[in-house]
Formats: sequence, structure tokens, C-alpha cells
Amino acid sequence: MDKNKLFLGFMTAALGLFLLISPNTFISFFVILLGVAAIIDGVFILAATRDLIVDPQYKKIVTVRGALSIVVGVLAVALPKIVASIAWGAMAYILAVYLIISAVLQIYTITKLHRNGIMIRQSMIEVFTSITLAVVLFIIPSETIGIFIIRVLGMVLLIGGIAMFVIQWKTRPEVIVPNSVETIEDESEVVATEQSESEETNGEE
Repeated sequence: MDKNKLFLGFMTAALGLFLLISPNTFISFFVILLGVAAIIDGVFILAATRDLIVDPQYKKIVTVRGALSIVVGVLAVALPKIVASIAWGAMAYILAVYLIISAVLQIYTITKLHRNGIMIRQSMIEVFTSITLAVVLFIIPSETIGIFIIRVLGMVLLIGGIAMFVIQWKTRPEVIVPNSVETIEDESEVVATEQSESEETNGEE
């Protein structure tokens, strides 16, 4: 039995149950999580990627992208707490639009990086991730499609987590109780004694 997989199965099932019971809370949490990620990404863009190329146009685009990321991230974290629950849906759409704009700006920076011989694989992954998340954010605030998709995902996670937990539990190693070991040893001694007595009787004959 793998204890890590057992714990993972339990946590997966718990997450699935959470998605089934409270999909709106998950949307709120998801928006905040993306907001924090946007802030971190904006800081990283300004600190690490802005000076990769000595090109004024490139630096301007990267600066705009980094600043936009920080602003949108701060809004995603702070605004819903101020304006209450109605802001969650609006903030999800704002994040989706931001991710599309960020992907477009990233495509421009990719061309600049490629011309200067800098690896662009990670940047391409970021573009794909941004577009995928934007599509998700356009869908999940919906009261019908979004909630349905989240609950279906929750059901899949719940079933998968329970299955993983049960499989790991069934494959756990058997534990031998010390008393049973002593019993087996006693029985072995009795059998050995009987065999020796039988041999002695046969010898006397």
C-alpha cells in the first residue's frame, strides 16, 4: 500500500465532493488563485524578462504586460471582497479578457525573442495556457453550463478518488498478530513432539 497514493485518493475525493456541494465557492477560490498567479507573473515579467532584449519596443510591450498583470491580479484578489459576491462573475470575465490580451502581447514578444536566438518554448506554453484559462473563465461563471461542468468534474474526481483509496486500501500488506505466531509455533512443537514419540515407539518395536 502506497500511503502517498492513499492520501492523494482521499484528497481527490474530498475535492470532488467540494465541487459537487459548492461550485460557486470553487469559482470564487479559482478567481482569487488566478489573481495571485497574475500578480506573481507580473512581478516576474518586470524583473526577469523585461531586459532580455535591448529593444525599446519590446521593453514597452513587456512593461505594459507586466503592469497589466499586476493590476488585474490585485483587482481579482481585492475587488470581490469589497463589492461582494456579484463581482466574482465580472472578475472572471475581466481575467479572461486579460489572459487573451496577455497571450496576444506574448505572441509579439515571442517573435522578438526568436529573432534574437532566445528559447521560446516556455513562452509558447504560457500562450497556450493563457488561452485555455481564458476559455475556462468565459464558461464557468455561467449559472447553467459552468456550474454543470464543475459538478461533472467534481463527480469524476470523487469517483476517481474513492477508487484510488479503495485500491490502495485493498493492497495493504497483511499484518501478522504476534499471538497467532506463537500459536503456530506451539502447534509446530506439538507436531514435532508427536513425530519424535512415534519414531521412538517404532524403534523399540
